[in-house]
Amino acid sequence: MDRVTEENVIAELAGIAFDNGCNDGCNLVVKTADKLRALEMLYKYLGLGDRDGGVDKVVIVDDV
Repeated sequence: MDRVTEENVIAELAGIAFDNGCNDGCNLVVKTADKLRALEMLYKYLGLGDRDGGVDKVVIVDDV
């Protein structure tokens, strides 16, 4: 069993966020909402919203 570390959590989120549905024969399906949430969490973790780009808030609308 892997230890819970910052690196492992980030790697798992990245795996969900950038999954293309073809996981080497595994029939794992990642829902769009899960991908969006993982991207949002990575975005916040990386501090991408804190830059001086004039963007105060990012709103993700899931119309699927």
